[in-house]
Amino acid sequence: MLQPQPSAPTVREPVRRVTEEIRHGRIPLRVHPEWARAFPWVVQGTTVRTGPAARQAGHDRAERTRAGERPAARAASGTGGDADFGLFTDAAAGAVMKRWESLAEDTGCGSLIHARQVHGCAVTLHEAIPPGLLVVPPCDGHATRQGGTLLAVSVADCVPVFVVAPRARAVMLLHAGWRGVAGGILEAGLAMLERDFATRAREAHMHMGPAICGRCYEVGREVRQALRLPRPASPGRAVDLRRVLVDRALAAGADPAHLTTSTFCTRCADAPFFSHRGGDAGRQIAVLGITPDDPVPPGGERLDDHGRERNRQPVEDR
Repeated sequence: MLQPQPSAPTVREPVRRVTEEIRHGRIPLRVHPEWARAFPWVVQGTTVRTGPAARQAGHDRAERTRAGERPAARAASGTGGDADFGLFTDAAAGAVMKRWESLAEDTGCGSLIHARQVHGCAVTLHEAIPPGLLVVPPCDGHATRQGGTLLAVSVADCVPVFVVAPRARAVMLLHAGWRGVAGGILEAGLAMLERDFATRAREAHMHMGPAICGRCYEVGREVRQALRLPRPASPGRAVDLRRVLVDRALAAGADPAHLTTSTFCTRCADAPFFSHRGGDAGRQIAVLGITPDDPVPPGGERLDDHGRERNRQPVEDR
């Protein structure tokens, strides 16, 4: 008789995992529920697939999963359906622009910032921003402290890194694929926080949003080498890019109580998101911005998970 095999040991997550909740509107968003309570002056979320295209995609992914198809076996194909925000893809420009306009109306942010992403580590600071959709020179990160401004990065397996600096009333959004992570985009962003917003890593709140998970993201040896990860015991081992980012944030001095990661994988069968590895040509966007009207009184910041008010000491007093 076959004896039951012992289960694999549970690997403890270094930070909490959070399931984003749906925020309904013309453009539905998956938002961080704790941030929605703690930071009422912040607009945050990730767009989702909607309509028949999303249901069919979920069915197709489930069928491929049952068939044992490997994530990288299927070439990218198909259209983005009715939730594609790709400005640099083959999606119909008129439909895509309408979605951006609806997003601006939903969030109340009159200025939207986006760029062609190049998997680098450049982060752009935006100060005086005109109304409308502004496509800036290529970069993979954006930061601002301007009210009524919404930062956006497109993703379809890469990690959107949301960063809030409460005392400085500033936000930062990074697009982190493996090349960007290896190149130091997170460290570049944290350096900008300290230089331009007088905010150290331990004061920032960071969330690693919906992205491909550590079971689905199989990579070659060159990726592991670029990320400075140990050589796996067997070939074909996957990489958890969000975990790599968390480890780098902790190494930079981030407070683990201020770090969270999403429970969503963009590649898994029931994912409500586009996945490049899953064969999707469409792109969702992650957005992070500051509301036009700041509802928090001067000197008070809602920093903890329960939305309590507390004052902060100036950085020079620490």
